[in-house]
Amino acid sequence: MRRWWPVVVVIALIAAACSGGGSGHARPAPSPSTRAATGAPATTTDTRPVVAWHECDGGECGTLAAPLDYAHPGAGQVTLALLRVKARDPSQRIGSLLLNPGGPGGSGVDFLREFVARVPSELRDRFDLVAWDPRGAGASTAVQCGTDLDYLFAADTAPQTPAQEQGLEAASQRFANACAQGSGALLPYISSDATAHDMDRIREALGDRKLTYLGYSYGTYLGTLYAHDFPANVRALVLDGAIDPAVPPGESTIEQAQGFELALEDFFTWCAGTSSCAFRSGGDPAAAYDALARSIDARPIVSRVDGERRVLGPTQFDLAVSTPLYGGRPAWPILADALAHARDGDASDLLRLFDEQVDRNTGGTYSNQYPAFLAISCLDGPSIGDVATLRALEHTAAERAPHFGEANVGLGMPCAFWPVPSVGRPGAISAPGAAPIVVIGTTGDPATPVEWARGLASELGSGRLLVYRGEGHTAFPAGNACLDGAVIDYLVDLRAPVNGTTCG
Repeated sequence: MRRWWPVVVVIALIAAACSGGGSGHARPAPSPSTRAATGAPATTTDTRPVVAWHECDGGECGTLAAPLDYAHPGAGQVTLALLRVKARDPSQRIGSLLLNPGGPGGSGVDFLREFVARVPSELRDRFDLVAWDPRGAGASTAVQCGTDLDYLFAADTAPQTPAQEQGLEAASQRFANACAQGSGALLPYISSDATAHDMDRIREALGDRKLTYLGYSYGTYLGTLYAHDFPANVRALVLDGAIDPAVPPGESTIEQAQGFELALEDFFTWCAGTSSCAFRSGGDPAAAYDALARSIDARPIVSRVDGERRVLGPTQFDLAVSTPLYGGRPAWPILADALAHARDGDASDLLRLFDEQVDRNTGGTYSNQYPAFLAISCLDGPSIGDVATLRALEHTAAERAPHFGEANVGLGMPCAFWPVPSVGRPGAISAPGAAPIVVIGTTGDPATPVEWARGLASELGSGRLLVYRGEGHTAFPAGNACLDGAVIDYLVDLRAPVNGTTCG
């Protein structure tokens, strides 16, 4: 089972897109109780989309049909997979709380099955918890790019030689070709803006007049697009680990890499001062880390993992290290042990961390998660130009973020060969007329720097910034009375926190 760390936009370069659309105009219904209610359906049961529900592991599973192309509703459909866990106290039920774990490409259905145990009782009692697999991903209508992706990660995403550059380009071209062959007809229709429209369709199908939503990481971008496209349909949106579309794409890639640099430095500081840290290395874990990285770059480590012969090269190493950095301080001992074992010649722990990051299964098959991640990101992003443009950005990123910068850019190389044009229009997104929206930023978040939350909160117009002092990617629930209480009060009673409130 995967540890609960929200899926993140690893390639911020191709995730900062802006898209517009029509907005709904449903009016709120009077509250039937002292709590703020979601309200009666905005459409009649005759016209409302219908979810086909059935009992399944963890709650009720359902499917919902949605237009392939909202601009041409009669041009085909996609199927969305949903999971619903009903409110424990039906007499006090407020409505539905829609959740998204991030990505792009993260399965909301799988996420909710694990996350339900962490949901505070005030929300568990009062809301039906609902999550879905976005179009292109998971059990919904999904992109097919092949299940053997070892070749993609065998290429060095921070190439140092012409041969390594050619290897990365060849692997990226191969992946793009596989996606075109497997899902060419679907690839133009899995944008985040289309998913924001799916969210409103889900709201209608659930019978909620307005949307109550909790989105993590990339899920904050979906929430931002929803608020822009459907401002009148916003009841309460919590955007945790915010992405700021106003940050230029290349700059956001570098800023994200710098966030991981800071998280790695915090790990080094902790490890150097902690006698129990397995990678303390005589008090200089930073030097030991650099030596290990150089060694792996020169000679990848061969290890056996669950009976399978595996190779840990530089790309797998970078992704493996980033995985526990998402988890913050509680995950640092996991990283220390994995690095210590790799230094001793056993890379199995790091390979398992890599497998968690990209959802690789024993035997070399991969789930749809990473293909969906790239396919949605490449479509969403603005045109990133040719390979030479990316190479120039790699050099800048390497200077500003020595450990992660170049690799973070290199992960986006498939988009230089993508078979369909991008639809993104970078820039700030506002939501005029929307109800207050809570935007959470964590001071030590490696993947979505707190500055992005500050920017998004100011750009939305109705944003209320909530800052959490801590490490790790995303915050709620934090086990912190200040932050958790502020979010619960907002979702239940619509009492938004004062803008700029800081907790932790």
